[in-house]
Amino acid sequence: MKCVILGIMISILLTGCGRGQNSKVTVLKELFKERPDTNVTESPEYNFSSFAGTVWKTKVEVALADLEAYTGRHQKTLLAPQHFDPTHPKYLRPSSMQTFEVLPVGTRLKFERLMFDNGIGSRLWIIALLGDRAHAASFERTKFIYVDRHLLAENRFTFPGSSDSNVWGVNPDLLEKAE
Repeated sequence: MKCVILGIMISILLTGCGRGQNSKVTVLKELFKERPDTNVTESPEYNFSSFAGTVWKTKVEVALADLEAYTGRHQKTLLAPQHFDPTHPKYLRPSSMQTFEVLPVGTRLKFERLMFDNGIGSRLWIIALLGDRAHAASFERTKFIYVDRHLLAENRFTFPGSSDSNVWGVNPDLLEKAE
């Protein structure tokens, strides 16, 4: 539905509506400009607060990739095997993937925050710390990474329409609780 509305909005903008070319470009730039995300970790609506702070380790190789968001911003994202391994039966490489580095089995991550994208994407971002930094008492903001939803258990937020659950967890085939 969002795609249909977006298509209609773009169509209206591009067909004119009595506006000059410069105003169309201005409207499109405003539509796609980056807006600050909202931290919804503690929001009861998303039920993420009890999952935040949990530490997990990978049971399979994962990849740390450089993905480009719709805003043009580059974000480091931890990917499930189906997004970087061409031998995976459900292989689907992200079109915006610039580079990636395969990380070994046993890589640790600590789930930190749930962020709501206030831009046209209107989606949730799961933010984590990767590797040894998951144990650090303090860390720099630049150490955070985004997490591929396929590393998580299905719920109504990660896979809308597939489940009514609002409980957060991990995909047990890919992650396990760290000691």
